[in-house]
Amino acid sequence: MLKSKYLSKKLIIIVLCVFLVCGMQTCSACTAVYVGQDVSADGSIIIARSNDWQDVWGSHLTVTPRVENQPGRFMPVSMDGKVKTELPATTYKYTATPCMDSTLAYNGMGSDAAACTNEYGVAMTMSITAFPNNATLEADPWVEDGITEYTATDLVVCQSKTAREAVEKLCELMDKYGSSESNIAIIADQNEVWYVEMYSGHQYAAVKLPSDKVAAFGNEFTLEYLSDYEENITSKELISLAEENGFAVYGKNNEINLFDTYSGKEKADDYSHVRTWMGHQMLAPSKFSEDYNINTMYPLMFTPDKNVSMEDVCKVMRNRFNGTKYSPDETGRIDMRVIGTDVALSTHVIQVYPDLPADMSCITWYSCGPAVYGVFVPLSNDCTNVSEAYGANQPAKDKEVFDTEHYPYYVFKDLSTRCVGPDNYKVYGEPVQSYWIEAEGNMFTGMAKVLKEAANMTDKDARAKYITSYCNDMQTYAFEDGKELLNDVTWTQSKNSNTHKIARNPETHQLTGERVVNPPMNVTLNASKYNDVPEAPNGGFQLKLPFT
Repeated sequence: MLKSKYLSKKLIIIVLCVFLVCGMQTCSACTAVYVGQDVSADGSIIIARSNDWQDVWGSHLTVTPRVENQPGRFMPVSMDGKVKTELPATTYKYTATPCMDSTLAYNGMGSDAAACTNEYGVAMTMSITAFPNNATLEADPWVEDGITEYTATDLVVCQSKTAREAVEKLCELMDKYGSSESNIAIIADQNEVWYVEMYSGHQYAAVKLPSDKVAAFGNEFTLEYLSDYEENITSKELISLAEENGFAVYGKNNEINLFDTYSGKEKADDYSHVRTWMGHQMLAPSKFSEDYNINTMYPLMFTPDKNVSMEDVCKVMRNRFNGTKYSPDETGRIDMRVIGTDVALSTHVIQVYPDLPADMSCITWYSCGPAVYGVFVPLSNDCTNVSEAYGANQPAKDKEVFDTEHYPYYVFKDLSTRCVGPDNYKVYGEPVQSYWIEAEGNMFTGMAKVLKEAANMTDKDARAKYITSYCNDMQTYAFEDGKELLNDVTWTQSKNSNTHKIARNPETHQLTGERVVNPPMNVTLNASKYNDVPEAPNGGFQLKLPFT
């Protein structure tokens, strides 16, 4: 995600310092994955993204209801909300993962819906920040009050019945208002998935993705030739702008190469490119077994070695280059940015099921805070509400209050901070992560059972309550377990604290001359409850009191 120019004074100072020390491309670290339905383990479409930025920006879950025939409503386009666009009289129910009010008061930026699904089965995630070359921005600069990742996702999804319509709406917004950033979006429904590269103020290219391929990439453009894809939607001046300004680059069959034209090797950076390599290696090791190379062009689309499961995707999103020479935990090196970073604001994996009714076809698996030592919990597009914990919205007056008692974000942020790093990941991180992976496996199984049962129900209201009840239960379990794990980690770290560990065993006081490594923490929680599936209603179902 790219932070636009509407930053508070505090953030401007931070951004300038990072820019001077590390360069512009180190300001963001989102990573994305796509899995086509023909190569997924359960036949679902999967899109995933981490939402990364180094700060304490909490988010939560929301369900926004459908609005019928109410003209005269507006939503923001620009970061500061001064530029708005009118909504259709009718907008659609959608789920989202926006910032809490306390975060908005702290950072002075947009709400950032991040990941949305609606009642028609349209799912969208934005944005993976990418970087155009200088020639691109000289010819077509960003527009200061243009569309931004913080305003685009819910604005598009609330008024789109199909993925194609959503792509057209996003492009229409760029045509009309311009873009203040360079971003990548993935938009899916039950029939199509589209990938959108937004290069500059007004130039973009969208392609329909094949159902038998996967993608994995960091903060970089990777689209090369439009002819490689079945369908595309582009800005009117995509080709002519580059030609007329002398930066068009041609490749196979004398076709313009969009990567070389709008980005190119001058923007290749280890910071982003190594994550693209790792995603390719994890999903297709037989094809990408060679060591990372900054000069290798890793393709946008590729065939995985085997059908990809939800567990596989979550593993990618947590990856910290373990087992490689690039691992910060195992080698101590800090020059390569990992996928599973401890500065993720949130991470989401969205499944779209082609064979379910559209209004229950999407499941957003949401990690509130860093996923590396956090947990993915479900939210269906058929849910009528969310749990009290995950729906809690910290008020603006409590900005900069780190509250682990009431808000999942702070629990999982704190857990990750305590578990990450060479001194901690073996002792605390691995036991915590193992527990969450077991819990997630149970939830993936349980959610599949719930969807199968719900698909046979004729009463839509009862069906929605049934699905909502399960999702809310899983969210509640995760929050309570997260707090217990955080207590265990904090207690054990405090017990193990000893500033003399480099030379002295804290138990025997014997001088060793070597650093003492504590044994792994023992996790006593039981993850079997995450496989608890409520009995399907038979007319007498009573929903638990909802959080509103």
